Amino acid sequence: MNNQNLNNAFPIVAAALGNKFGVKVSVGGDDAYTTGDRIHLPALDTEDNNIKDIAWGYLAHEAAHVRFTDFGEFRNAATNPLRKNIVNILEDIRIEKSMQDPYPGTKRTTEKVVEYLVKTGGFGFVTKDQDPHPAKVLSQFMLFRLRHDILGQKALASFADSAESLLEETFPTGAVTRLFGLLSDVPHLNETRDCVRLADQILRMIQEEQEKAEEQAMQQQSQQSPSSAGGQSDPSDDATDDQSDDLSSDTDDSQQNQQSQPYNANGQSDTSDPADDNSDQQSGQGATSSHSGADDPSQDAEQLAQILSSLLSASQDDLPDDLFEAVQELLGNQPRNSYDSDTHLPLAMESARNPSIGNAILNRALSESGKIRASLQGLIQSSRYERPINKRSGNRIDGRKLVRLSQGDSRVFERRTHKQAPNTALHLLVDASGSMNRCISLNSSITLADLAMDSAVALALALEGISGVNPAITRFPHEDTDNVTPLLKHGQKVRPNAAVFSAITNGGTPLHTAIWYAAASVMATKEDRKVIMVLTDGEPDDFDATKSVIRRCQATGIELVGVGICIDIRHLFDHSICINNVSDLRSELFRISKDLLLAA
Repeated sequence: MNNQNLNNAFPIVAAALGNKFGVKVSVGGDDAYTTGDRIHLPALDTEDNNIKDIAWGYLAHEAAHVRFTDFGEFRNAATNPLRKNIVNILEDIRIEKSMQDPYPGTKRTTEKVVEYLVKTGGFGFVTKDQDPHPAKVLSQFMLFRLRHDILGQKALASFADSAESLLEETFPTGAVTRLFGLLSDVPHLNETRDCVRLADQILRMIQEEQEKAEEQAMQQQSQQSPSSAGGQSDPSDDATDDQSDDLSSDTDDSQQNQQSQPYNANGQSDTSDPADDNSDQQSGQGATSSHSGADDPSQDAEQLAQILSSLLSASQDDLPDDLFEAVQELLGNQPRNSYDSDTHLPLAMESARNPSIGNAILNRALSESGKIRASLQGLIQSSRYERPINKRSGNRIDGRKLVRLSQGDSRVFERRTHKQAPNTALHLLVDASGSMNRCISLNSSITLADLAMDSAVALALALEGISGVNPAITRFPHEDTDNVTPLLKHGQKVRPNAAVFSAITNGGTPLHTAIWYAAASVMATKEDRKVIMVLTDGEPDDFDATKSVIRRCQATGIELVGVGICIDIRHLFDHSICINNVSDLRSELFRISKDLLLAA
């Protein structure tokens, strides 16, 4: 990739994906994170296709959270580490599945993340030999089995099968059966609250299985308590026998109850093989027979009770890292692109609406916009025909050239070639920094910001009436930040959006970030020609970064025009004009219109 080209630049592609997904994306610095309403990515080295795939997978996953997660419900569910972990796994599955419906391509995007982690050992799969904590066993089973079965991530097939085997070796058969029944409802989860409810059902099931195991251990210990020494008869033998019979009966009842417990998410009993159950009962170990080779059945039940108790009391250290937190850390550890190291693709923030102020700006702009449009329309209309060319054949005779016939020259037929109409996306960047709050003269109350905004609205009004021109207006900065405030997006009309126009001034002049935003916007349009016009007092915060992004825009084919508000800004832009009032805009624009709107 040409480092000076923006077509595949990481910030531009990230912005395009953010726009596609309907989420706010910013780029810059060293970290990847999500705030709940926006996603931030570092300026990564996109020469590495694997890391680029990881970034796009992270963006797609986090965009799904922004679009579909109720963050209030999500935060409230984090009452203990295990509950938080289960809810997070269920919610990740739900939101990724929801994202696949409107954006089918995200299925493959997130699959690439999984494939990379499988290839590089990034999942940290635990095995029986490692004596893993029960919480880690449950978590990795849910992660791999659900991602494979529901999201169709085939790279996890062997992981899912191995995790399932480890689950069955670790937990009671009843608990495993009931867990599968509960997880059958995962494809039907519609909102975050559903994930919380299902997580609580799973936790209640684990608690019930723990209580069963504890009760079974107590019953087995009572059954196996030694009788009186030497085998001598004791008057209490009959009573003891009766009590033993009662305990045996209770144990049988408990085992029968245990067989009837597994159920699915709809509360229906899961079917099982009766022969297997009878075999378990005959062995005297019930549902725990496959989990222990110990001679003492009560020891098995005690062990299972302890395992389930340990699961319920798991700490954060006992649980594996969240999948996309690991991805986030991976992205944060990657090298930055040297040519994008200072890039900060800003967020597009909402503008406050004030119909009174906006309509006043619109009304002032209307009188000038008509004059500007008429001037530009005339220029465009006349330019759509090239100078006539005389040919030896045709349908129209040029009477002025008939004299050529007497000289043996038959080129008396006139031809005119119809030129292409304008096909231009024009993005107007309006500087609203603190320095723009100065008045245009000592005798005027009009500020530089007022003049810039009035001029931008007048020009947008004029251009939207010209076929083939697609204007937009963005004010920068947004408050005292590097972000921007779109006032008119490409494809929108000026009048319905009048309420957002205002000449609010604040903060510095982060022109380089504003140009990044404008570049991303025009590159997303269908028009062949892309033009950014900057209305400013010409004092950017970072001159070198501004010149750098201007060069990269030009290398990509984006044209830039500077409009100095009461100042000459040729030190920033190769093509520039200077205006001292809105009426200057018409004459100055006419001077550069051929380069601005018309094909070369």
